[in-house]
Amino acid sequence: MAGLAEQAQRFRRVQALLAAQMARQILQVWRELMNPAKVDASWPAVRSALMPIVQQAREQSATLARAAYMDARRSAGVPDGGFDPHGPLQLAIDRLEASLDVTGPVEFKKAIAAGKTPQQAMDAAAVRMVGSTQYLALEGGRSVMKQSIAADEMATGWSRVTDNDPCAWCAMLASRGPVYKSAQTAGDPRQDGNRYHDHCACQAWPAFTMNEPFIGIAEKLYDDWLRETRGRGGRHAVNAFRSWWESDGRAAYRAPDRT
Repeated sequence: MAGLAEQAQRFRRVQALLAAQMARQILQVWRELMNPAKVDASWPAVRSALMPIVQQAREQSATLARAAYMDARRSAGVPDGGFDPHGPLQLAIDRLEASLDVTGPVEFKKAIAAGKTPQQAMDAAAVRMVGSTQYLALEGGRSVMKQSIAADEMATGWSRVTDNDPCAWCAMLASRGPVYKSAQTAGDPRQDGNRYHDHCACQAWPAFTMNEPFIGIAEKLYDDWLRETRGRGGRHAVNAFRSWWESDGRAAYRAPDRT
């Protein structure tokens, strides 16, 4: 079981490295091609250069996820019955264009209207754009995992794998530990473990038994969730956990992410 947990952490780190490499490419194009004095005129060329970077990273994320899924299957001792990983979800061109438009020139103009300098506006847009494009790229691998787990009769569920410094939302979702297909989730605010956000480092990892280990910090998070939300439910539980995480909890988990 420990080996499976280590595999899951390696997979998350590889996906994070892919996202970081793509971010460097995105920033290079943005800084070299975008003219803050001529936003509307320079943007079409910038967008054309950015789109294939995101599309390629998304394909790489999906390829990594397909290979990792089959490795997890083999490591769990699941017989090879000819199963092929599913996905990824196709990325619509208009969705990619809209995301780039909103986080690029639109964000730049909003920052200028708010009194930012052109350089500050460039930086603000860069942060938004990196977060959005990383989300779209990593969605390739995440959708492979989600669809494959759902379609694979041998898969029992999944775990959400975080780094050592997740936000309150991701820490809450990871606190469920292994999530099984047959689990009763009614009334549990942590039930949708497949939700992600911009700048999110989390990944899903498949489970193939009903006795899966907690991965990384998830087991301690589970104990923390039970303690901090005792006697509360629904939104009140979420708020209590978030308040604790942001005031005291998060600092206790921050540690160098081992490679």
